[in-house]
Amino acid sequence: MDKNIKGNYKLNLSKETKQFIIYYAETDKSCIEKVSYMLEDSYDRITNRFNQKLEKKLVVEIYSEHTELLNALGFPNAPKWVRGGIGVGKILIASPLNPPYGTDFDGVVNTAVHEFVHIIVNKINNNIPRWLNEGIASYEAKDNNPEWIIKTIKNGLENNNIPRFKDLDTGDDFETFFNRDGYQYSYTIVEFIVTEFGYDKLKEFIQSPTMYLEVFGLTKNQLQEKWITYIGEKYL
Repeated sequence: MDKNIKGNYKLNLSKETKQFIIYYAETDKSCIEKVSYMLEDSYDRITNRFNQKLEKKLVVEIYSEHTELLNALGFPNAPKWVRGGIGVGKILIASPLNPPYGTDFDGVVNTAVHEFVHIIVNKINNNIPRWLNEGIASYEAKDNNPEWIIKTIKNGLENNNIPRFKDLDTGDDFETFFNRDGYQYSYTIVEFIVTEFGYDKLKEFIQSPTMYLEVFGLTKNQLQEKWITYIGEKYL
């Protein structure tokens, strides 16, 4: 998720690292080293790839209970699979010790990286298609089970039911995006772009997400067909 969030939340413990300040409750103390390590370990890789740095330390808030996270995000009725989101100068995630539905400890830890990637990408352009933003975050963070991705792609290919890019551009509607298997398909779109064109073209596309021909030398439809060929060769 990359919805802007606001509010005041009381988390009584904190850990400060070189690039992050992590706020958490006593019950989550045992997972903080892992979260802080993964964020710091990812920082140089992500910021160098996208040529963006943080101007100041990024706040990370960890919520022990899923209901607390959803309230903090401003979506108290959000689905049980939601793991985190971003706000102004901060990211919010569930506790890895109490992972939401469909994930596990490592998946939630990597969600912190996923949300950090959103922060970095949004510094380049905060108005890009949802599939591009989520695809980059998912691809860089590796926060989803690979078998889940593979199973979805295989099923879509075998049933000739692959979505088009426009189907995955759901704007702020993250539930429809999820229901259309947006995370799995978007991951493979970004994987395809990086594999076939490289990070320089990906960054160029983030800056100008409607300029398919100018960036890739292909129309939108041609790029979609090339992506479908790619996943057919890799995932079937």
